[in-house]
Amino acid sequence: MINEVRQTVLAIANKNNYGYIPPEDFNNYARHAQMDVFKEFFYDYNDQVNRLNKRVAVNQSTAVSASTNEAYGDLAERKRQVIEIFSEIKSLGNIASSGSHVFDKPSGLYLLNKLVHYNTQNAAGTQTSFSATPSAPTLTDTGATFTTSATVGDLVVNTYTFDTAFVTSVTDTILGLTEDIFKDLGGGLSMTYKIFNPSKYAEIEIQDPSKIWSLDSSNLTKPTTMFPSCLMQGSNVIMYPNSITNKGSVIAQYIREPLDPAWTGFAEGLFNPSEPGYQDFELPESELPLLINKILQLAGVSIRDEQIYQYTVGQASIEDTQDK
Repeated sequence: MINEVRQTVLAIANKNNYGYIPPEDFNNYARHAQMDVFKEFFYDYNDQVNRLNKRVAVNQSTAVSASTNEAYGDLAERKRQVIEIFSEIKSLGNIASSGSHVFDKPSGLYLLNKLVHYNTQNAAGTQTSFSATPSAPTLTDTGATFTTSATVGDLVVNTYTFDTAFVTSVTDTILGLTEDIFKDLGGGLSMTYKIFNPSKYAEIEIQDPSKIWSLDSSNLTKPTTMFPSCLMQGSNVIMYPNSITNKGSVIAQYIREPLDPAWTGFAEGLFNPSEPGYQDFELPESELPLLINKILQLAGVSIRDEQIYQYTVGQASIEDTQDK
């Protein structure tokens, strides 16, 4: 997809004698364009949900409103499906050590939906081999007896990568998992894991700095493991009470930012996705025209090309009119 976008951008610029856009400039424009489109998804999704709710409340009984509601519902659902591409569930690592109540924020965090603390650990160990079939992921520990320490539905945390999965089947030394979270990272690296009871958890309330100090100073309001709180400070998540230190026990459900797109190629300008650093756009192909328009706008502004800028604004205006 990224090469198609780049070739289209270059063709439009060349057609109008606007010069060559080097790969490093294109990648910079592409990164900003993708982030703009990504953010617009959240605005559009909320807008469409609000419109749908208003129409349902005002005109619940007419055939016309039902048809319109369905259309808005379809639009909102399509936006939601795109947003789900970036939904992650991962455990947080401890910033200093496994005994610290200061955890790391998730990498690439855009929007935090929920933080949960699992307070009952059933087992821990070290994985001893990788899944034979990635489509049927497993956790293998030849030193474990999973039949006495794990059950179907338990939460498994890879405490090296912080990925999570749920147990689908149990034998003495092998657990079937919902996700392949023990991939071979090279060098035969063995990774540690922890298993938690999924029904023993408490949702963590995120507090403002001024409020957390007052809450923590009173025995009546002090956070507990049953009613935990946290403070988001820079790249840290500080847990209250400070007894919450178990690595892998704090799970975040969040929306991550899209990975930065990077077109890579040979010196003569030919596309080569095998180059280190290559990264395609993560947005669906349906957004390709919008990405092209935004990249051209950025390139037009950068090289002070009024005609390209006007062209892309005109195209975007046409698309906005069609959407409405």
